[in-house]
Amino acid sequence: MSALKKSLTTVALTGALLGGAFATPAAAADPNTCPTGKVCGWSGTNRTGTRTVLSVTPGCYPFTTARSVSNQTSYDIEFWHITPGTGCGVGTRLVTLHPRTYSDNPGSTVTGIAVYGR
Repeated sequence: MSALKKSLTTVALTGALLGGAFATPAAAADPNTCPTGKVCGWSGTNRTGTRTVLSVTPGCYPFTTARSVSNQTSYDIEFWHITPGTGCGVGTRLVTLHPRTYSDNPGSTVTGIAVYGR
């Protein structure tokens, strides 16, 4: 085998091995995104920190404390800082997100959501 052919074979083999070493598994989920059909909240602003993922239908729900939120459902969702012990719609409405939108900083800590059918 010529030196040139050996070099090209070595380069091709090294490239194939290195390419595999840097590949991300297809099933790995990006913790800064929200899956389709779900509502997500993160403990930090700009979709950082611990992520909570919920499946929802129209209604009111308490929400894990979140500093950034994403609505990847087909519903309109109001995010609230609810007054403790009072339930939905009592407190401060922070942001309303239409389907497939997000807010990296809704202005305060989200503690409840109201989900509306379209």
